[in-house]
Amino acid sequence: MFTRNAGRFLVTSMTNNVPSRGKRNWVRKPLGTGLAKSKMFKVPVKRVLPDDEAAEIKRLYDNYRCQMKSLRQYFFEESCRAAQTGDTAQLKLRLENEEHARLMEENELENQKTAALREIRLRAQAEETQKKVMASLIHAEKEKEMHQAEFEAFLELQKGKPIIQRGEIQRAIEEALANEVDLNFAIDLDGYVYRGKVTDMSNVPEEKRERLQSS
Repeated sequence: MFTRNAGRFLVTSMTNNVPSRGKRNWVRKPLGTGLAKSKMFKVPVKRVLPDDEAAEIKRLYDNYRCQMKSLRQYFFEESCRAAQTGDTAQLKLRLENEEHARLMEENELENQKTAALREIRLRAQAEETQKKVMASLIHAEKEKEMHQAEFEAFLELQKGKPIIQRGEIQRAIEEALANEVDLNFAIDLDGYVYRGKVTDMSNVPEEKRERLQSS
């Protein structure tokens, strides 16, 4: 087992064989030694930069980064330009042009097919719309004729009803008061109808009784 001093002596003995040429040889402390007692309670002081100095350092760093990015982009474009001037680039360009022409031709054929299908669809939609419009017009015409017929029938019915003239209003009122109409009626359990408010059921003969007609 090597102790702490033994390890240090071993490192020292190994470094003593190197010629120093008048300079002092610093021996590295072993990793397992730990922190020195003289530095155990010392807190390193953080360097504080003034604001103007920090701003200047940031400006220099930004300039450096921008310039290096520009140089990298320039070298990349130069390499691409040099690659495009070769035979491989010419062959690649020719193949790309041929592929583009083929794709354009396929696109044109597909557009023609789509246009033909669109024309068929629009024609079918136009015919369907025309049929619907014609059916709607026919239905509207039939409804108009039916309403006209109903209106004419109503007018004929109104013409057939008696109309009280202006000079006969008083006489019509007197006749209505003299001939009062009684709309009251009663129905017994056998289905006979007795009309009138003051009609006595026992005074109506059986042969004159009105019976409800079952539908």
